[in-house]
Amino acid sequence: MNHNQLIEYFAQVIQEIFNKVGNANNLTDDKNAQKLITAILKSLDDLGIKVSEVMPQELEKTYLQAISGATQDLVAQKVKVDALKPADVIKKKLHVAALTSLVRDTLQDLRVAIRTAKQSAATTIKKVLSKTKREIAKGLIQGNPRKVVTKRVAQAFQEEGLTCFTTADGKRLRLDKYAKTVVSVKMRDASTQGAVNRYQENGVNLVKVSQHSPTCHVCARYEGKVISLTGKHKGFLSIKNKNVKLPPYHPHCKHTVRPYVMEYKSDSEIQSEQQKWEGFNPNEDTRSVSQQKAYRKEQDIRRKAHEELKAYERYTAVLGKDAPKTIGAFRRIKRNGGESWQKLQVAYRQANRELKTE
Repeated sequence: MNHNQLIEYFAQVIQEIFNKVGNANNLTDDKNAQKLITAILKSLDDLGIKVSEVMPQELEKTYLQAISGATQDLVAQKVKVDALKPADVIKKKLHVAALTSLVRDTLQDLRVAIRTAKQSAATTIKKVLSKTKREIAKGLIQGNPRKVVTKRVAQAFQEEGLTCFTTADGKRLRLDKYAKTVVSVKMRDASTQGAVNRYQENGVNLVKVSQHSPTCHVCARYEGKVISLTGKHKGFLSIKNKNVKLPPYHPHCKHTVRPYVMEYKSDSEIQSEQQKWEGFNPNEDTRSVSQQKAYRKEQDIRRKAHEELKAYERYTAVLGKDAPKTIGAFRRIKRNGGESWQKLQVAYRQANRELKTE
């Protein structure tokens, strides 16, 4: 299993948990409720074991690839490098320390997230059951109490269950979404650190950030700029300055760095690179109007896909087995519109009304 498959595995486990909740039988029985909670916690424990198996190997593999690629970059720019193989290079103290730190931080982030999600899952189920049981005792719920309880738990679980992080503005991040962000950022970190450490141990302390289009306003500030790794290069800003960073600049950032060897650059080339830093403002959006539009268009496509996923989860929570079996099937029905989509919407609204009135 690689890191991309691990991200998919996170999503798969979460969906399986949602299915367990939606298909649970008679949660008014404490034994059944505890059995569901135990099953959810076991699924998350198994997920934690898989994380511990996969991430150290994936981070090391990515770091090794970065060393290999960095060596090729240096050779291409006529820098004399040692003849060691990447597997031997990585044994040096510099690389051992960097990789150890990466693995430790990544596993800690994901383990804390899983632990928090476990607490969230148990708390959400118990809270909904407690409230619903009180309403049943007071005769406030009509119809089949078992059905009402299952739907309410499923709906609450979609909204609150498996929350592993809450942002400063109160947004809840679900475990699979947070894990995707952590894994993406840490893999990029491994790639950048492996390359930069390889450059520096061979005497190259300047790097140039890659360019991509379209890009966001954060990355646009650094695109194509040469950054000093030591702060000892006149005319170039450095990572020693708190306002200057190396990629990744955000989750899913595509930017990389390459060595910039001044010894083989003309005075005019160096001056041209230095001028790019003149008037640098870390809060300024340097993109053209057309670049901003292209980026917004790309983000709209991603946003639409995310909104469809959230809608599918809501429909699944309310309709249970009557919902489309996969997100792909849901997307096809929704995008095609027509009678099938209309019927699905009617069923969803009706189930929602029943849930609120029962």
